[in-house]
Amino acid sequence: MTTDSEQSVPGTAGDPGPGTATVTGESAGTGATGADGAAAAPGTPEAGAEAAEAPDPETAPWSGPTMWVVPALVAALGAVCLWGAFTVEAPPNVTRPGPAAFPGAVGGLLLLVAACLSAVNLRHLRSGAGSGGNGLAWFEGRPVLLILAGLVVHIAVLEYVGWLLSGALLFWVVAYAFGARAHVRDAVVALSMSAAVQVGFSLGLGLSLPGGFLELVL
Repeated sequence: MTTDSEQSVPGTAGDPGPGTATVTGESAGTGATGADGAAAAPGTPEAGAEAAEAPDPETAPWSGPTMWVVPALVAALGAVCLWGAFTVEAPPNVTRPGPAAFPGAVGGLLLLVAACLSAVNLRHLRSGAGSGGNGLAWFEGRPVLLILAGLVVHIAVLEYVGWLLSGALLFWVVAYAFGARAHVRDAVVALSMSAAVQVGFSLGLGLSLPGGFLELVL
């Protein structure tokens, strides 16, 4: 007669006989699979390797030379904006703040952002978090390519269709690249933002953005 915690198995007491399965608590609780292609159980070296190959883009900083790509691009864009602000030729009858105010403010903010990004990179280097590894392992190129394609089309058709439509197209493409799929709503929002920018340039800065064929129709 056996108790609830003991179970009799075929074979002798000292040596398990043929066909006797020896089950340990460690193998029964892990749920690890063999070499049949199944997923590795949590806590195993295979699972740790898979987690290391797919870093989280929200928490994993860029490492190596790639960590300076974004600060360099932002700083270059800010320098271009400032250069445009200082070299723009304003009409003599323009009112303050004038056409140089907007690109000057954007350029200054971009340089400030580049400085903050550089400070974060230096902090990661001092802590050892930014050394080694592939900093672009999590990078997805599809949104970037979509935005670049939208920017190229925007520049190409700006003079023909005007800012109102080309700007709305650019806003819509950026929203689509970042995962927005409510196309009608996004089109309405993009058109509203494009119109707001055009009104802001006309009334606030005294600049007229290209009107395209709409300028002839309206």
